[in-house]
Amino acid sequence: MDDIPQILTIDDDESVRLSIAHYLEDSGYEVLQAGNGHEGLRIFREKQPDVVLLDLRMPEMDGLSVLRQLGQEAPQTPVIIVSGTGSFEDVIATVRLGSWDYIPKPITDLNDLENAISRTRERARLLVENERYKEELERKIRERTEELQLMNKVLSEEISARKKSESLVRASLAEKEVMLKEIHHRVKNNLQVISSLLSLQSGYTDDAEATNLLRECQHRVRSMSMLHEKLYRSEDLSRIDMSEYAVTLISFLIRSYSVDSRVKPTYEIKDIHMGIDSAIPCGLIINELVSNALTHAFNQKEEGELTVSMHREGENIKLIVSDNGCGLPADFNISESKTLGMTLVETLAQQLSGEVNFFSDSGATFQISFPG
Repeated sequence: MDDIPQILTIDDDESVRLSIAHYLEDSGYEVLQAGNGHEGLRIFREKQPDVVLLDLRMPEMDGLSVLRQLGQEAPQTPVIIVSGTGSFEDVIATVRLGSWDYIPKPITDLNDLENAISRTRERARLLVENERYKEELERKIRERTEELQLMNKVLSEEISARKKSESLVRASLAEKEVMLKEIHHRVKNNLQVISSLLSLQSGYTDDAEATNLLRECQHRVRSMSMLHEKLYRSEDLSRIDMSEYAVTLISFLIRSYSVDSRVKPTYEIKDIHMGIDSAIPCGLIINELVSNALTHAFNQKEEGELTVSMHREGENIKLIVSDNGCGLPADFNISESKTLGMTLVETLAQQLSGEVNFFSDSGATFQISFPG
């Protein structure tokens, strides 16, 4: 008989713990309860539960501290955040610290929580199986390597053995390159499907604000899709030409906002290549700043100019997006902005270990400097 799965819920709200415990116990789980972070870590070390449900806001030791400790001690144990904070920064922080899912409180349907637990347990099982597969594969590779070494000892001609080895390496590299291209191609296709779904959804609402929000989400997805398409079509699968990418992205945005007859874009990007880990946040920043300019900068002008430049300054890369539109409000402060776009710009700049500067001078200018 299989062991009964254990769930540890760490929450200082006793009523929440009890409601979760009663529901999960009725579903066949064994539920352990802790009222604070210290008690939760103690129970976790003693019982080694299958899944941890963790609240963020707790006295003495908050959920982020618990999550950080669990990530160090048992990174393969699923941790689901169950919190009512609703903070975008908290969600980002939990993802960076290794949370497996995020369930907002109040939980209106505990079936959603049970489904999340089932998903994370299945994912953990697959990770364990994958680790076993890797170990088995490594064992077979070691055995095969030993066989090759024995074969090499009896081979009379070292040159023929070397040629055979080089041929195998070339075939392996070619296979890996094909696989990488296929991965980028599939990711691009999936992102385009999401973009199309967002576009279709916008057609089913008459709310102008909702339509704009869906379009902004569509543009963010599309900006990432373009990166994977560039890699798929590139000879170099590790670096992206930011000049080609920026021209493609901004041309798409100008057409999307139907301002191609009014706004003249200028590009000043040369010899800037990035890996995908830096290119994605950089591309999203360009998307947000250009979209913001096309939406707000030229409302009072028949024609406008938009400039996007990237260049190196020592060991840093400086990205500049400027326009000659109506400029920024006198009290504008990106850190106090309540719009998702400006919040994303600041967050993504921090992800790049960079800083954001902005000013109004015959329009609006944003400068992001980050290590490159």
